[in-house]
Amino acid sequence: MKVKNPMAMLRDMAEEKLTETTRALGSVQQSLQQAVKQHEQLKGYEQEYQRSLRQGMMGKGMSVADLVNHQAFIVSLNQVVKQHENHVNSCEHAVSKTKANWMHDKRKLNAFETLIVRRESAQALVESRQEQKLMDEFAQRAGQKRERL
Repeated sequence: MKVKNPMAMLRDMAEEKLTETTRALGSVQQSLQQAVKQHEQLKGYEQEYQRSLRQGMMGKGMSVADLVNHQAFIVSLNQVVKQHENHVNSCEHAVSKTKANWMHDKRKLNAFETLIVRRESAQALVESRQEQKLMDEFAQRAGQKRERL
């Protein structure tokens, strides 16, 4: 069994880490999308209830109890919207942080791959020079043999 190059092992580890970070990024982005969607729905509900309150007051009118209940519900809904806005902000922060981690892991993987390519190129150059040296020696010996004959 061939012993794996330490640089290749590090590259593989970096690739696994990048895969994990990519999954995490997808997960937090999905959470953000859901949070934004829920936030938009909550804002829509709030606007709908405010519109309903205005229509009720302008139409037939409302009893004081209905008015107070409607306003209290709208205030509660407004608080929920603000709380959910904080949740959206933390999801955005998580996406930013995970994206930064992903970029770091990607740069790390690229660095290992670049080092491996450079090492392989240097090794190929050394082998090419050795092969050229052998060919030159062979040509020199062949020339010497011809001279002797």
